[in-house]
Amino acid sequence: MTPSASESVDETEIRTVKLPTTATTQRALHEAVGHLYDELAIAHEDTGELDHATELFEQLETLYVATAEESTTDIELTYRLENGHGPQ
Repeated sequence: MTPSASESVDETEIRTVKLPTTATTQRALHEAVGHLYDELAIAHEDTGELDHATELFEQLETLYVATAEESTTDIELTYRLENGHGPQ
């Protein structure tokens, strides 16, 4: 795993983690994406809380299939931390 790259934008910190594209990573991501999809679908059914749900589910399905086939070539997770959160 590559260390996070960081930059500050609007009092938040954006981080990116580059994951190795090994079979192990893709299997783990495949399972995690399937679980995330299920949880979001339940939440959306119960509360309708997701904006742009159709587009999100389509993208998750694409990633789910790609990781099952072990056909991803680059895996990066980008997330944003509010100031004061995360390791110092």
